[in-house]
Amino acid sequence: MASAEKEVDPMATEPTDVQALSACIYRLSALHAWSRFPEEIRHRDTLHTILIVLAGRGIANIDGYRCELGAGKAYLIPPSAFYQFHPDPEEPVDCRLLEFAVWREQEGRIARPAVLGPAAGLTIAHLPPILSLLEEMETKLAGEGFDRMRADIAFQELLVSLFEQWTIDSKPAPERTIRTIVEYMERNYSRPLTRDLLARMAGMSADYFNRAFKKTTGRTPMDYLTDIRIRHAEKALALSDDGYRSIAQSVGFNDEFYFSRKFKKATGLSPSAYAGTRKGSRKIAALQHHLTGHLLALGIAPHGALINGYYPLGEPLKETRAVGSYYPELDKLVGARPDLILTYDYWDEETEPKAKLFDKIAPTVTIPFYDDWREQLGRIAKATGKEREASLWLERYERKALRVRSRIRDRVGDDSLLVVGLGNGRMCVFGRRTVGAVAYGDLGIRAPEGIGDIEEYAEIEPEDLFAYDADRLLFVSFRNDGSAETKAAIAGLLRRLREDPRWPRLRAARSGRVYSLLDDQHLYTLYTSYSHELLLDKLPELFEGVRKPPGGNREWR
Repeated sequence: MASAEKEVDPMATEPTDVQALSACIYRLSALHAWSRFPEEIRHRDTLHTILIVLAGRGIANIDGYRCELGAGKAYLIPPSAFYQFHPDPEEPVDCRLLEFAVWREQEGRIARPAVLGPAAGLTIAHLPPILSLLEEMETKLAGEGFDRMRADIAFQELLVSLFEQWTIDSKPAPERTIRTIVEYMERNYSRPLTRDLLARMAGMSADYFNRAFKKTTGRTPMDYLTDIRIRHAEKALALSDDGYRSIAQSVGFNDEFYFSRKFKKATGLSPSAYAGTRKGSRKIAALQHHLTGHLLALGIAPHGALINGYYPLGEPLKETRAVGSYYPELDKLVGARPDLILTYDYWDEETEPKAKLFDKIAPTVTIPFYDDWREQLGRIAKATGKEREASLWLERYERKALRVRSRIRDRVGDDSLLVVGLGNGRMCVFGRRTVGAVAYGDLGIRAPEGIGDIEEYAEIEPEDLFAYDADRLLFVSFRNDGSAETKAAIAGLLRRLREDPRWPRLRAARSGRVYSLLDDQHLYTLYTSYSHELLLDKLPELFEGVRKPPGGNREWR
């Protein structure tokens, strides 16, 4: 794959073409051992990368393609690809990243750089031999003399092992190849793609590729590409103030007049007319509770949203249509006829297969899940034309946070606060995100030792709680759906903790500084602007009032 400024290399090939792979020269550049992924996007102009996961879990976005990371998985990442990693806090990752150059030999000519692509992945059938080769490479790279060459030999053996499995696992049917090309077009629509170029990537003649593509998709390659570009142009016209020439170029059209003709043919409206009808719309569907909270902070009641006991908003959503309970349901989302869809780039297993269809229902804005909540609010404000409202809301929030911080300073002092999440058979301590963003960040309350190193949360066993012994203890929900079963499980877990002989020895229990927000599920504790403001109002009440266990009449002691 090449950068957006260059044409895709006509010699690009999938790692399933044995003849093409065998004709290449490979040179190891670097081997990195990562026990923790850097989350920033990385970019390599000339080097290929192979990522091998030895342990742990996470999510990777590779050139726009979402991959589940897990032990025994391997991924080939071509040059100029963007990739970003999100580790699972419950299962830290251990992986190896191999960076290498590829050249293709040609008759009578000097070998020149080649590209293996698009990105591909596999589950390694036999991991121990791969581990041995990785260990040998690490040892030889640290050695002297000819050890560098020996490291390259081990690298060649590793490549052969992986390439053999890639070619065995691959399905040579044209339909699979066409689907791979379609995915590539979806991610690289803004690049100067041509039928001949795509045919070469598919390893087919142009005429055969055209027929196979139409048989598989019902459209010619160029018509299909135009549809993709028009869809993204619709999104840009609805969400940005960019000029038509800029939008045309950003989606792959070099000529704005040609773009205008194609756009009107596809939508029945000129770009200017389309933009005028869409920007005044307020029919927004939010596909995660956090996004619903951000909309409410901006004064927007979503037209469609997930509605369930997890985030019991009640009155603010009285006019909102349910587009699902815990997961988006495509039929309900289509029936809601939204003008704009908001979603995260981090989906559960139920939602992930549906995500590629959202953009076909309405222009879809994808918000980075791991962004700071203020940045998320800003992105949503820009997408909905509420930037001024967002600025005013944040100014008001910061003033309120300062007032609350001053109000509780005399009462809380230098006390530490431990935030504990309780769920159905599960328990955790929260770190700097969610409740911690308000309590530790905005209000400056001291976190117990060890909590400052936790980004989101860390699951614990009930007996682990007694090792923290904070001055104050706040119980909140952890994956609490509000069902009778979950509430009963949480009540049982609370009884177990309070009946433990170590409970009375906790500083928070002795002083009566144990608080609960369990009755409201995640209303106060979701990582979203609306809940953060509710929590700012609620914490002073907790610290200054009488604490009662949920469903009980006694103070916490």
